[in-house]
Amino acid sequence: MVSKSFFNLIVNNFLEHVFVLNQKREIIFQTSNNSSLLGYSDEEILKDGFQSLFINPLFLFDEALDKAMKYGEYYNTENFKHKTKKYINIAFRILYQEDEANSETYFVFYLRDNTQQNLVRKDIIKKSLTIENLAKSRKIRDGQLNEAIYEILESSSRAMQTTRVNAWLFDTEKTQIQCIGNFDARENKLVPQTALPRIAMPLYFSLFETEKIIITRNTLTETKTAELYEFYLKPHDIQSLMDVPVRIEGEMVGVICFENVGCPREWTLQEQKYGLVAAQMLSLTIESHNKQLAKQALELALDEKNILLQEVNHRVKNNLSIVASLMNLQSEKSNDHYHKQLFMECRNRLDSIATVHELIYKAKSYSHINFKEYLNQIIEHISDSYKSFEHIKIIKGITEVDIDISAAIPLALIVNELITNAYKHAFTNKKEGAIEILLVENNKQVFLTIKDNGQGFDKTVIPKSSIGMEILGGLIEQINGTCNLTSDEKGTQYKISFSKK
Repeated sequence: MVSKSFFNLIVNNFLEHVFVLNQKREIIFQTSNNSSLLGYSDEEILKDGFQSLFINPLFLFDEALDKAMKYGEYYNTENFKHKTKKYINIAFRILYQEDEANSETYFVFYLRDNTQQNLVRKDIIKKSLTIENLAKSRKIRDGQLNEAIYEILESSSRAMQTTRVNAWLFDTEKTQIQCIGNFDARENKLVPQTALPRIAMPLYFSLFETEKIIITRNTLTETKTAELYEFYLKPHDIQSLMDVPVRIEGEMVGVICFENVGCPREWTLQEQKYGLVAAQMLSLTIESHNKQLAKQALELALDEKNILLQEVNHRVKNNLSIVASLMNLQSEKSNDHYHKQLFMECRNRLDSIATVHELIYKAKSYSHINFKEYLNQIIEHISDSYKSFEHIKIIKGITEVDIDISAAIPLALIVNELITNAYKHAFTNKKEGAIEILLVENNKQVFLTIKDNGQGFDKTVIPKSSIGMEILGGLIEQINGTCNLTSDEKGTQYKISFSKK
């Protein structure tokens, strides 16, 4: 026989609904409040047996008892029969007990209504899925402000089952707070909302500096939101609100508000946590939007700068071409070959510089130019200037090499000087000849070779007053290059090398 003290000990230590089964699976004790859980009276439960309360045909009752015997206890949740409902979800625990005084064993079932826990679990899952979807939103990530705000507010209204959810931003001086979106679930759309001035609600504004979340269960009795009551809360019948600050890099820039219409409401801890996440999503949207605006401003500024630089290079090229044309006209007035030659050399130097600027604005690159393209153009210019030297051939071995702009103009003038010198001096005693131009790059090192098969010259007797050699030395120094000059009866070779930046 089961001792009365044994059951009293069990009942007094547990608040759940209790059933005790013997080894034959018969109910030998049950608490008197079970009808409030299952709707059935004690007699009805005794008549059909405890096992009949389980409505899941796949639930293995004996297996559950075996596990309780093996491990001392067993936990699970199942749907139980209910007299007035379709079913009731119950969390139960089976405790295996031995009564040594009577040498008997028992299975003690502790039952608890799991409906509320299921609702909480479903609510958490719903909010988690909403957060997950917002976290994946391309609109938020790309800073599409209007679309992202609607998505955040509409999703939050559904997840929180809140009538109104709105987002606000402070102006730069924080003299007022402006609504950037107000979703109303009754109309299922964003509705207009006017700005709120700080001067009309200084206490409310000051709360944002001291509290993480402003929570009002009942706006009729709450003092901290009393300033809002007459001109904002009462007209919209807002009974409860939860306002969560929106921060960017620690500075509060706005607030997201959850507003319950028609009746007071308690804001649970889970709802407060969701509000903080929604505020972070809004913060991310604003940051992404501001970055997009900054990017667009930079792109616009860059486009304007590129257009300006293109125009500058275009005008420099045109101006140099005008000067070269003027020199060409002036040379026509010269009465002797010497001065005509001087004008032509100066004009060719200007053309060399102008060609660089032409390539810059055509290529729309302000850091590098393709020097192969330049060499082909400058060789053509110089060849046109020396049309009478038809017996001189040009041989090219030029590869694709990008040259920094700072080195392009000095290198252009070097090419001009060396090819011009070859035309003027290398073939005075020869009827035929060739000028070879080679350009290669190897491991960031550029090699320019200009050689001819003329009669050569004695390097030791070059006049110090030679303008061409002075120009050449200064230009090579400008590009931090080196020049290896060889000359004999087979011809002259300039081998220039420098490092790319």
